[in-house]
Amino acid sequence: MRHCLHSNEFGCALRCPSGCCVHLYFGNVALAVKPHELPPWLHTVQDLYSRHALDALAEPDTRRISLCSPVDNLTLVFSLNELVWLHDLLTSTTILLEVERILAAS
Repeated sequence: MRHCLHSNEFGCALRCPSGCCVHLYFGNVALAVKPHELPPWLHTVQDLYSRHALDALAEPDTRRISLCSPVDNLTLVFSLNELVWLHDLLTSTTILLEVERILAAS
């Protein structure tokens, strides 16, 4: 059984039973990432938000913020509100994994 690390209105983050990866579900996307891959995703989402927040503020539900994926010919498109929820999902999951790592080392 997978362990839910965090969930919000946009999606959830689940740890796979073996602990090797985290499954991120947001919008219509499901993504499996290694724990060390979360911080780069978080940084990318933070950067997108800082670059597009003011422009998208007038219409926060319009999907116009694009994120290129590591897969050729695939781009993810978000509204400002969705990007905020994705940021919350990535931030909370990253923090929880770091706390677990620290506690396990104690």
